[in-house]
Amino acid sequence: MIGAYRALFVAGFQNASQYRVQLFLYVFFSVLRPIIFLAAWVAVAQARGGSVGTFGVADFAAYYIALTIVLHLALAWDAYEFEFLVRQGRLSPLLLRPLHPIHYAVVNNIVWKLFTIAALVPVLALTAITFGARFEGEPWHYALFVPSLVLGAAIRFLFGWIVATAAFWITRVSSVSTFFDRIQFIFSGQIAPLALLPGALQVIAYAMPFAYMFGVPVDILRGATTFEQTLLLLAGQVFWVAVCYLALQVAWSRGLRQYSGVGA
Repeated sequence: MIGAYRALFVAGFQNASQYRVQLFLYVFFSVLRPIIFLAAWVAVAQARGGSVGTFGVADFAAYYIALTIVLHLALAWDAYEFEFLVRQGRLSPLLLRPLHPIHYAVVNNIVWKLFTIAALVPVLALTAITFGARFEGEPWHYALFVPSLVLGAAIRFLFGWIVATAAFWITRVSSVSTFFDRIQFIFSGQIAPLALLPGALQVIAYAMPFAYMFGVPVDILRGATTFEQTLLLLAGQVFWVAVCYLALQVAWSRGLRQYSGVGA
């Protein structure tokens, strides 16, 4: 597996280096939405005397900078791309290879993010200086942020593949993916920090996997959780990774029996 991944990474870097303009556009749109929401919440805070709940301007800046980092490193797009593999018959030759198709997606995901993170850092640094971002984390926050980010990315990746397997039964998966993305947009802390959601919506957010994808790592990174809360949230992430992994195993095995495509 180490040798296989080494070869996949080499091929992935060679492929990604050919799409420089696309890389620039990806970084641009990765930053655009969080910055827009940051500006909107800063305007609201200033109109209300400098704060909204426990969030001041510096807190909103830290939140949306942390959110941009987490979104960049934890997002996955396989739910949109997988249907083309099925519909166009390109999945068939992948199934004949010794590696599960998910391994190719893992490598492509990591390579793309490694290529784009360098361009993202200076933009976020400038944003942090402009808005006076305030991070109040202790060393253990930053240490536990790393496993939280990995777990959040794993939940998002596995959940995306669960949605993607719908392509085994239906022709167009984009509408299903868009539906879940809209729910995720609300309950993962993108439209507003989870702490500012009404009580009922907070309960719903933490009862579903979406908060554990992005909102939880963001709160840990900016130092908004106690040590006990952080451990509890990490446990929730581990739980959802296990649930998504098992659900994917079931969906994949049943989907393959249903699979029919060009060349299948």
